[in-house]
Amino acid sequence: MKYAFTVNLMQVEDHVFWVAASSALEGCVGQGETAEEAIRELEINENEWIETAKKYDIPVPEVHAQKAQEYSGKFTVRTARSTHRIAAERAKSNGVSLNQYVNDAIVAANARPL
Repeated sequence: MKYAFTVNLMQVEDHVFWVAASSALEGCVGQGETAEEAIRELEINENEWIETAKKYDIPVPEVHAQKAQEYSGKFTVRTARSTHRIAAERAKSNGVSLNQYVNDAIVAANARPL
């Protein structure tokens, strides 16, 4: 596989199946009863897409490696003044900094299932 892709479980009426879609090649997908089948079909279709594009002088996108996202652990959040006040008061009453209070709230929210 040359290009990045996504794989999603789909349902149309009573039929549940997997779809793998190229992120770079418009309309290039693969389907299957399993994710692996969808990816295998996408790989075949990717090669055919590229061959067809070359045959008809359609530009083929360059292959780009994605850089790993790095996070600093810092970000700015804007809230209503009342939200800021309530959070600061609750942090103080819990004996923690506002930063720790907000961090704990994010950790708790991230622990819940999507």
